[in-house]
Amino acid sequence: MSDDPVIRVRVIAATLASLRAFIEETQPDLGCRPAARRTGTGFVTDLYLPESRLAAARTARSAVNVDLTVVENTTEIGLARQAEVGRGNRFAARGALPRGLGRKE
Repeated sequence: MSDDPVIRVRVIAATLASLRAFIEETQPDLGCRPAARRTGTGFVTDLYLPESRLAAARTARSAVNVDLTVVENTTEIGLARQAEVGRGNRFAARGALPRGLGRKE
């Protein structure tokens, strides 16, 4: 696993063109189903960047037209959620509801 955590960032722009320009320049991960949502003052979307690229995204030429807000460290949250997952066969106890992440066998 990489030591570079992935950060979820909310990007707000006054125009769709400004939002698109920032995305084209920084090439972030937009997740499975990217969507720009209209707000009262423009457009907003969430994207994912490795922490090492976040500073570069903030100084990108197109960043002057957007507002970037760090929402969460998704790597840290994912690791915390995986910690609750037990070992062994989660279907072994009849009648018990499975918990946590499954393993494809």
